[in-house]
Amino acid sequence: MKRYEAIIDRFKNRKVMVLGDFVLDEYIYGETERISREAPVLILRHRKSVYLAGGGANPVMNIRDLGAEPIPVAVVGNDEYSEILLDMMKKKGIDTSHIIRTENYSVPLKTRVMAGSVHTVKQQIVRIDRYYEEDVDPAVEQMLIGSINRAAKNVDVILVSDYDGGIITDRAIKAVNALAKAGKKVVVDSRYGLKKYKYVATATPNETEAGPAVGHEKYGEEDVELIVKKLAKVMKGTGMIVTRGSRGMIVLEKGKVSRIPAYGTDEIVDVSGAGDTVSSIIATALACGASLVDAAFLANIGGGLVVMKRGAATVPVHELKGALKNVKA
Repeated sequence: MKRYEAIIDRFKNRKVMVLGDFVLDEYIYGETERISREAPVLILRHRKSVYLAGGGANPVMNIRDLGAEPIPVAVVGNDEYSEILLDMMKKKGIDTSHIIRTENYSVPLKTRVMAGSVHTVKQQIVRIDRYYEEDVDPAVEQMLIGSINRAAKNVDVILVSDYDGGIITDRAIKAVNALAKAGKKVVVDSRYGLKKYKYVATATPNETEAGPAVGHEKYGEEDVELIVKKLAKVMKGTGMIVTRGSRGMIVLEKGKVSRIPAYGTDEIVDVSGAGDTVSSIIATALACGASLVDAAFLANIGGGLVVMKRGAATVPVHELKGALKNVKA
């Protein structure tokens, strides 16, 4: 495990640019009291509201907790929820100077209502999503592209966290592709836009995201090996990773396919944000010069840890190092 510990020790001071669709996650916790007279619904006594960085903002927090330096590039508004998100980052000492603020946008808000009695674990009973429905303003798009190019000059790796929120436009993707073609390492986490990205160091889709991107929707062992090779070809990638949940990961590096078994427990609390943790660890490890297989090995452990936490959680560097003690390479 010393090799992996050495990689983690090099996380410190590595710079990772994160281009992402930022989201604010709100959790409203309440205790059930009775059924309403107005409608057949529960009445909850509000106890607290908790905010977490979601969407493309979650990798920013992950990278900071890994000990590296995230450089977020995104668009936010001047609304209350954008302010909450920016304040979270500033409290962690994150440089927000490359984030575009505009009156013509507001950060999406995902509100989850968590209900239960006093002595029970709270369960989600409803989720309310609020999105900005308009296309990004062309002037804002141009400012974002300027931020991408400026921020990229002084970073080790670019991580794209594309949640299809409308901020990462085709022109923004072309700017990223140009940087990748020029030699900048780019890691892509995109649910719907994988084929638009080119010259990447890797992407990090799960198998049901990767398969449709290359027109192959069977997921046996040989099928996934074919998928990872096809996707690398389509994206002109120097490497490729496809995650498989409880079946681990499959990695293509230098033409060789490697399989990494899953790490963790059956006690899964929440899978939301697991993909963000995986892509964050891979990007940070690549920033340190790690091989793609070694980066995937560490990310696999991080993914196994984060699913045991509620919400868009992170894996601090000490937890990742601690988990290594229980793993056989």
